[in-house]
Order: sequence, then C-alpha cells, then structure tokens
Amino acid sequence: MSAAVVQDLAPAIEAAAAAEVEWAACACCGLREECTAAYAAGVRARFAGQWLCGLCGDAVGEDLAAAGGGSAAASVEVEAAIARHAAFCQALFCRSPAAAERLIAAVRRLLRSESGRKEKASVQVVLELQEA
Repeated sequence: MSAAVVQDLAPAIEAAAAAEVEWAACACCGLREECTAAYAAGVRARFAGQWLCGLCGDAVGEDLAAAGGGSAAASVEVEAAIARHAAFCQALFCRSPAAAERLIAAVRRLLRSESGRKEKASVQVVLELQEA
C-alpha cells in the first residue's frame, strides 16, 4: 500500500476509532452489547424504539415477515412481535444475559487461540446454562 493511500485512510480510521460507543441491552433476551451510538439508533428505529441483539432482531424480523408486515410494519405490529419473542426467550430461560455473555466470551477465546497458532491445538469450551 502506498504512503498516499495510507494517509488518505488515516482520518477515516481515526474517526472510526473516536466513534462514541455505548452499552445496549436487548429488550428480548437481555444480552448486553457494546455498539456505536449510530448503530444503536438504527436498530432502535427498526424496532419501535427498542434495541434488540442480532439474533433476536432476526427472529422478530422473520416473525414480522411471516405475518406479512415486512420492513414497513406498523409500530404496534413490531411491539407485538417483540413481546412474542421476549416471551419465547423467557420460556427458554434466555433471560440470563450472563449465560449469553459466557458463550460469547468462550467463542472469542476459541477464535483468538486458533488465529494465533500455526499448529492445531485442542481447545475445550465448557458452557453452563442455568435457569434464571
């Protein structure tokens, strides 16, 4: 990469690094995720002012599509779909964000251990799911 290209990218990289981040909690499963304010605002705009994690957002979006709402669904339909999915999460004991965070941490450790080594090593990941 030439020096001119690197210099052109520097302001964009600095702006991205300086982007304000916030913690958002999923309205369905309770998973907390760090994201930029712009991303969180976009998610809230799609889901009637509520923030949903990616998995719950996909589930609610599929529920809306199956009901014929699609992306132009009314706020009432979106809120009803979110309520249905939140009840589903609660029924499956997904209300424990700690369990979801442990899963994410385990996957992160697995990926970091694999990317830093040339030889294959066995990695054991133990997940404990508990009722909330």
